[in-house]
Amino acid sequence: MTSQILDYSDEEIKQLVSQIVKNGYAVLYDQKLTQREYVKAVSRMGECDSWGYFMNPPDNPEISIVSGQLDENGKAIGMFRDQELEWHANGAGRHKFKEICVGLYCVEECIDTTLSICNQCDMFAELSKEEQDYYRSIDIGLDAEGVSVWPKDSDYKGAGEEDFGVSAEFYGEDVDRRPLVSKHPVDDREYCYFLIQYIKKAYIGDKEIDIDKFYADLWPKMFRSKYMFHHVFRRGDLLFMDQLHTIHRRSPIKYKERQLWRTAFDYSNTKF
Repeated sequence: MTSQILDYSDEEIKQLVSQIVKNGYAVLYDQKLTQREYVKAVSRMGECDSWGYFMNPPDNPEISIVSGQLDENGKAIGMFRDQELEWHANGAGRHKFKEICVGLYCVEECIDTTLSICNQCDMFAELSKEEQDYYRSIDIGLDAEGVSVWPKDSDYKGAGEEDFGVSAEFYGEDVDRRPLVSKHPVDDREYCYFLIQYIKKAYIGDKEIDIDKFYADLWPKMFRSKYMFHHVFRRGDLLFMDQLHTIHRRSPIKYKERQLWRTAFDYSNTKF
């Protein structure tokens, strides 16, 4: 019988978090969870994000429904619709945030849709010392205004969803740049925070560097198959991914009823 996360001991929860941080992700199979049980399980790891948007069930606002399904009025029941999603991470556009782990629990599958994860930590570790020192010297400016992970903003708007706040003011940001390379708060390993399309400016000291050259230089180093993991969700799969060590993308959804329950949380309740 498959081990259920609801039955995990404190030591097993700690081992799970360690696996997520070390590999950038972890997958549990054949889990049987209600929404409340899912929230209870991930809350053992840390504090969950909680919102009141259209995709958040009122009784379990820590969960965001991810689905391409529309209701009888043609409105989306969940976020991200059915389009391809470009490379992104939770917290994109923010210079600081604490919910650095995302959980995705599959309740309705689409076997034609693939989630891809790229490990930013492993990539940085394999750069030469000269390259590492160069990237350590760079600060980046992130901007979510007018940016979408969808191919076209118009694909998402106008289907009845409310607009979410993504501005610096909304999130209480008080800085306008952050290091491209930082150390993970749990394992202290360095990762390269390559937030595609959200990085609008890059600097070395007070000197702004050419953003197109910056992207062209880093892109082929990051997106190599050796740093990637690909997953097709089946019912009962529970996937966790660290949002500092990795970024992810998704292929389009063919079966619109596909549904995942998404959570975002920190590791504050894990005893290391």
